[in-house]
Amino acid sequence: MREAVLSLRPDVVALPVSPEGLKGLRAIWKGKKPDIFLSHYEEIYAVKLARYGKVSIPPPSFTGAFAAAAGEGIPVRAVDIDEEGFSDAFVESVSTAGLLYHSLRWRWLRRRRFREPTARDFALAWDRAITSLKGFRNLERRREEHMARELSLLCGRHGKVLAVLELERMEGVLSRLAASGKDARAKGEGGEEE
Repeated sequence: MREAVLSLRPDVVALPVSPEGLKGLRAIWKGKKPDIFLSHYEEIYAVKLARYGKVSIPPPSFTGAFAAAAGEGIPVRAVDIDEEGFSDAFVESVSTAGLLYHSLRWRWLRRRRFREPTARDFALAWDRAITSLKGFRNLERRREEHMARELSLLCGRHGKVLAVLELERMEGVLSRLAASGKDARAKGEGGEEE
């Protein structure tokens, strides 16, 4: 991450964390050890991901990007939904039945053997298992929409934006950015379609 920040020299670095998560990254950069609480799913994910190598929470791509940008005086912006907005999106996206099924499903995931050859493949397989439930798939789509909107705003304000994205959300965010770019190009002056 440091090499990317130093070679690209962006005007701003965007991270897929909430504003509250950004405060945690700032605390880590300043040498503090904030309390990090993991859900059952996050604990299982970390254990299974460790099969491929060392696991750090928060991910080194986030802490590394923050440290490199902060060290160079480059602003860092959170582009994910804030905690209150996430809670609202969760309640709107996940039904009671979906929540009950999801809460029972972690035991199945704990026992499931993932045989993916790489950490990348495992991360995508894990995401497919989680988002196979409609409510959680909708929740992740809302996150992607929010991140794409925030990145679009940053791109409108800055000449060069370096965005660090979660592998699992990258395709959705990029496709939404591409679609919003096409929509913007399709509008002429005064907001009329060309």
